[in-house]
Amino acid sequence: MDTLIFGGLLATLIAMCRDSSRVVVLGAWWLMFLAVILLMAHHVTGGLALTLSY
Repeated sequence: MDTLIFGGLLATLIAMCRDSSRVVVLGAWWLMFLAVILLMAHHVTGGLALTLSY
């Protein structure tokens, strides 16, 4: 989950640094915002027990 979020934020930052159009940067930002909301909803409703085994 974190990898997807950081990867999307990195892609948004690259779009900003390349002087892409405002529509591209805002579209990437809103897409990442939606992805974060959906991933958090999945995480919270999926249960908080991680049940890790070593």
